Amino acid sequence: MTEFTNESVNAIEATLGKVERALDRLQSGSYRKCQVCGAEIEASALTENPTVANCAAHPELL
Repeated sequence: MTEFTNESVNAIEATLGKVERALDRLQSGSYRKCQVCGAEIEASALTENPTVANCAAHPELL
């Protein structure tokens, strides 16, 4: 039986939260828009990290 540490569970939950928020933005039509200023998020940023919520001018705070 494999045991997971609190750190592992927390990391998985954080990733899941980011995915769920990205899916919510996708459904609401705001997926490609910066959550701070509304600017278009560069396609390369979304390719690198599909859960990114802000443009390069407004890096996400964890």
